[in-house]
Amino acid sequence: MEFKNIKFDCDDGIAVITLNRPGKQNALSPDLFRELSRCLDEASGNRGVGALVITGGEDVFSAGMDVSEMVELPQSEIHSFWTFSYNQTYEKISEFRVPVIAAASGYTLAGGFDMAISCDFRVASETAKFGQLEVNVGLTPGIERLWRLVGLSRAKYLGLTGEIIGVHEAYRIGLVDRVVKSGQLLHEARAFAGKFVGKPRESLERAKQSYRVVLDMDHQAAIEWETLLLSRLLEGSEARSMLQRFLKK
Repeated sequence: MEFKNIKFDCDDGIAVITLNRPGKQNALSPDLFRELSRCLDEASGNRGVGALVITGGEDVFSAGMDVSEMVELPQSEIHSFWTFSYNQTYEKISEFRVPVIAAASGYTLAGGFDMAISCDFRVASETAKFGQLEVNVGLTPGIERLWRLVGLSRAKYLGLTGEIIGVHEAYRIGLVDRVVKSGQLLHEARAFAGKFVGKPRESLERAKQSYRVVLDMDHQAAIEWETLLLSRLLEGSEARSMLQRFLKK
């Protein structure tokens, strides 16, 4: 796969997508979203991929949307862009079949912030700074994913103040899962991703799917879903073989 605005590599079952607009602090553009969407599709289709890391490198994750391109977007294309490029791409990240880790350093703002919280986990270097800046420029922030992650009050605070917070505050409120030393970001993110690569793939994928699905179910429906899923896995040969090997230990 050859791209201009991102880089892609895969090794030992870990796929890594790197945002690659260093001269613009990895600002997000329509072209970048097109490339990212295609890359996600191809990576998802690779059954050798057991985890995905999305990063901007050691200096910056993403400072947000490329404003110079956004102001030039024709009014007739605005809704289509946010629906089919922005939202759809972030849904692909959220629904990616195996765990996705955002490896964030430096500015992780606005659209970059939304990309990071679309991932399952966030590993951040000591330089990382997070913020939803939309209200400061007359726009509205993404709400749905953030309030589920940090709670309604904290989500309101970040979204309505537009305040940029450091990595330790982000860790304190549950926005970040692990803080690592500068210069060690990708190494630590790959180590985190490695926790998933050796897991039985079907159960890993189904478990991730369940965390998304049951959030929108009532209690009884969620229990029934989990029971049906567990039963189907137990009916399969992989789980039964693994349980038999476990008994022989």
